[in-house]
Amino acid sequence: MDEEMQTKLNAVIQLCEEGDPEMCAFLGKEFYFGMNVDQDLDRAFRYLNVAAKDGDALSQFLVGFMHWSGRGTEPDQDKALDWFLLASGQGVPEAMYNVAKILMAKDPENNKAEAIKWLKRSANAGYETAYDMLSDIEE
Repeated sequence: MDEEMQTKLNAVIQLCEEGDPEMCAFLGKEFYFGMNVDQDLDRAFRYLNVAAKDGDALSQFLVGFMHWSGRGTEPDQDKALDWFLLASGQGVPEAMYNVAKILMAKDPENNKAEAIKWLKRSANAGYETAYDMLSDIEE
């Protein structure tokens, strides 16, 4: 990384460390995806949490996914569901889909109707993968 880019990165890190949620959202995604920096899931998780708690929908989704997959943190399906529900409330169709997946994984018999509701919302929001799961459940 050249000196100018490192200076900019350091400035963003400083703002994030001071609690700026927008900078934490930006930086968390950079570390999560390994864009412009080496991937660092521990830092991504820490920064994304700041932004997620401030209401950034994509950060909420990514924190949920990290809890669900155990990337950058311990796996925790309940925490994942909580974050996916928050992101779903902000219109993130992939989060709606993941809510349905968790509900079906937990208790397919009792959660089927609720999962179908989330899948329909996800599909209506444009997430095509939800159609596949929806057709599998309804068969």
